[in-house]
Amino acid sequence: MTTHGWAKIGGIPHWRRSALFVALVALAPTPALAHVKWFENESRYPVRADLVFSGRTGILIVVCGAALALLYGLQRILGGPHWPDLRVFKGMAIGAPTLLAVQAAIGLAYAAVQPTLFAPNLRLHLTALGLALVAIQILIAFSFITGIGDWIGALALIALGPLAFLLFPPFDVVDLLFWAGIGVIMLVIGRQSVEGGQARPWFQARSAAWSARAVAALRIITGVAITSPALSEKVWNPAFGAIFIAHHPTFNVLRTYLGLRWFTTDRFVLAAGIVEALIGVLLISGFLTRVVIIGMWLPFNLGIPFLPPQELLGHLPILGIMYFLLVHSSGIALGESLHRPGLPGSPSEATEKASTGAARAAMTTK
Repeated sequence: MTTHGWAKIGGIPHWRRSALFVALVALAPTPALAHVKWFENESRYPVRADLVFSGRTGILIVVCGAALALLYGLQRILGGPHWPDLRVFKGMAIGAPTLLAVQAAIGLAYAAVQPTLFAPNLRLHLTALGLALVAIQILIAFSFITGIGDWIGALALIALGPLAFLLFPPFDVVDLLFWAGIGVIMLVIGRQSVEGGQARPWFQARSAAWSARAVAALRIITGVAITSPALSEKVWNPAFGAIFIAHHPTFNVLRTYLGLRWFTTDRFVLAAGIVEALIGVLLISGFLTRVVIIGMWLPFNLGIPFLPPQELLGHLPILGIMYFLLVHSSGIALGESLHRPGLPGSPSEATEKASTGAARAAMTTK
């Protein structure tokens, strides 16, 4: 009897082991959804290109496909992509742009004083360029906190993305693309907006849909950013994930606390990567975004008490994004018009829909 790989575990047939593994994927790895690159030296663990077309990727595709089908079915049953559309969200929407701006500013200020660009693994040297990037981050943080020139800060934040691709490995930059999403929100809606449904006058005058478009962009960009480390740190880089677990062995909760010895570090790292990538894919899809966000809260918060402060400080912008998407859902969901009037969860949504409907009716009667 062999115990290598998936061959035999306690006499359980192969297909049942596979089904059990898929079920455990959703339960086991929530403490390990940390950015491994923030704590370990990635230079010794390059992404393995041979794993891109492998069984690991196949499992990820199957899990994501099943989850997308399930969420799409639930969305049809529940009557729309913005369920649950609770009245409390309209109250929570008040001040949401300011909350996102301030949490982003804290993250930028923390990164600047390290000094890093956005995250601990993007280390800046004390050269003219490095000091300039430090200053830019501090100025952006200042604009987001005070609201002074916040649209300029938003443009600068967006521009830092392409510049980062020239200085750092591509995967490291894609991991942090959510900063560009925050920049889009600050550019279109702004730090001083009372709530997300009120876009800046320049955008509002051109279309009432701009605030919803900005939220949709934030959702999709954040989904891509969440999926990236799942692939580069875990699914396609098991050794890198394994070194993190070696330094934090209790994160493998099924093995440590439930005594499931067969749930090895490699399987745990794969499970963590699948859960993380699944969250990103579901956000990109726009299916039941509020449900996805609620499901994210545990995975993205459980590891914070057990890791150094950079885990919390680095995730503050993501937590702000999660709040924003919980309130405003997907912005514009798959199948909705890019000219959708009003923003889900916005107190002004009904007014925007009414004014748009009246305008269309007036044009029809002319």
